[in-house]
Amino acid sequence: MGVYGGLALGLKLAFCLAVAGPACAPLSYSGYYSKAAQSTAPLPERARIFLVAGGLDVANFADEILEQRRFWRARGFGDDEIVCYYARPTESGFRGDRRQFRAILADLGGCYAASVSKLREHLQAAALRSPPFIYIYMSSHGIDGLIGDDVELPPNERALLDRYIIQLGEGPGQGMRAWPVLAAYRGGAASEELLWTPDLLAEVLSGFAAEIPKIVVLQACHSGGFVEEPRGRARALREIPNLTVIASARFDRTSFGCDPGPSQTYFGGLFNALLSRTTNGRAPPEIRWRLLFEELRRAIEALERRQGVRPSLPVFFASE
Repeated sequence: MGVYGGLALGLKLAFCLAVAGPACAPLSYSGYYSKAAQSTAPLPERARIFLVAGGLDVANFADEILEQRRFWRARGFGDDEIVCYYARPTESGFRGDRRQFRAILADLGGCYAASVSKLREHLQAAALRSPPFIYIYMSSHGIDGLIGDDVELPPNERALLDRYIIQLGEGPGQGMRAWPVLAAYRGGAASEELLWTPDLLAEVLSGFAAEIPKIVVLQACHSGGFVEEPRGRARALREIPNLTVIASARFDRTSFGCDPGPSQTYFGGLFNALLSRTTNGRAPPEIRWRLLFEELRRAIEALERRQGVRPSLPVFFASE
């Protein structure tokens, strides 16, 4: 390398160290993965806003939580009040959405691993500290069960896998693959460490005092199954006091925009836009979530009509 080549490389390195922008993010999957460090710091004492991107094949989910983090920061919340989580992409996912993954890499600094065990641990810790409110925004893939009726399994193993699930991809079996999850369970892993389900969400929310407002937004296919579905398995969540839930799709419907190309999901992009436009600087407990939901529902219906897709039928629930 000549003098000028060395000087150019040195200037580029200095620029990358100064700005850590997407132009400096690694192009290779191995390089990206090595730089996608996840925080191991203790949960901040004042944590009350939890932003979770659980999918690992597209960048849309992480982009949504980063926009929300910027939004809550602009509303005066400190970094010790906002906690984020993400799952590092698979190799095929990275290649399919490389440009966006590289663009958001630097902004993911300080986020934790999106695993069931980590999020459960943090929410249990936050409940013991009695925050003024708890707000959870979760964006990922969702499914209405990991096995079919024709699969022969003992009752406890069927109960483990035959539930509504939102993917937290840093966990066993990438948070959504039936047989690796089952292998971990058979190896001694606790069921509450393996899959993010309505029962688990109800468990962690029940740790917060009844008077604490609890706002949960779920962007995932079939996420309405966390609130209500035909077999009544979501009842535990509906019994949590002072709870508001918005889900992007009814228990039997998919949501859209969960693939490479869009910068955010249909639901997530519209939700973030409405949050920014209509909340006027309010804290989560002060936001009129029912009114926001009704406007969101109309916007999603209009977008889905234009796209010619089956309606996702978003869900709203507020406890008495």
